[in-house]
Amino acid sequence: MSDALRDEGKRFAEFIGQLSAEERDKTSAAQTERLKAEHAEFVEHFERGDCYVCVRPLRSFFKATPCVHWLLRPKGFKKKDIEAVAKHFGYFQIQSFLRWVANQEGFARHINDLVEEGAGTKMFEVTIRYKHLEWSFSCAESDYLGHAKSQSARHPHYHFQMRDDRRPFIDYNDFHLPFSKMDVINIEATRTRPDIIKHGFQHGEGMREVLRDETLEHIVDGSLGGGDFEEDGTFKLDTLLFADEGTKISGEDIRRAIEEARRDKVTIASRLKNIPNTSAKIMVTPGPGVVEQAPRAGGRKGD
Repeated sequence: MSDALRDEGKRFAEFIGQLSAEERDKTSAAQTERLKAEHAEFVEHFERGDCYVCVRPLRSFFKATPCVHWLLRPKGFKKKDIEAVAKHFGYFQIQSFLRWVANQEGFARHINDLVEEGAGTKMFEVTIRYKHLEWSFSCAESDYLGHAKSQSARHPHYHFQMRDDRRPFIDYNDFHLPFSKMDVINIEATRTRPDIIKHGFQHGEGMREVLRDETLEHIVDGSLGGGDFEEDGTFKLDTLLFADEGTKISGEDIRRAIEEARRDKVTIASRLKNIPNTSAKIMVTPGPGVVEQAPRAGGRKGD
């Protein structure tokens, strides 16, 4: 079954590859509009305290009708109930919902999907936080292919961890949650034609989407008004300043740059880089307000 689904994903990628750029753009635009409308519906319900999927209160739990909002841990939700959620909703559906929830508290900072922040050896690795809840997903290549020698994990699967007030509720090794048929098709299509097929999370963007080469200049030159650079902020900026050959860096220039930055409420890095006869190397990394990834084998860089 898994091999057939992978073949279907490859055929889908080939079909997309045969479309003209104009046709692909038209399809992408239609999907963007659909997700925009779906997200608006999610926000409307979420602000009322309801789930847009089952149209019941987010605090409700009906065991006979599994819903993705169970992951917000309404009263009655038990560890083993995650299997029912995974059976009815695909990996990407579950993660999209949780990303949308997390971004209600602050854009991207509660979604850490940076490769360098995890073990670095997984196909998928992300930690998502909302208030006192934290969810982590992990999938290695061997998980996606299925463990041939394991009766309970022969199917393509991922691992899931959940914390409530930092206390363990579900651990990675508790379950082998199955990818849905559409999950496998989409994954294989993306792997077959990564040049034209990419999977993103519209309105559920995380730090991987924010910390890109294309956005770094905007971050450095950004305003301090949004709290992104405060003690519990989204970004941490470190600046190394180098004097041009045959010149020296003026302490007065540095003092003036810092004062101007504070006066104009912009980052110090944005002013330091403009000091005459110098070049600056600015490093942008996740700030202390960003949720820390929870790699599967423990430790921030563990495997």
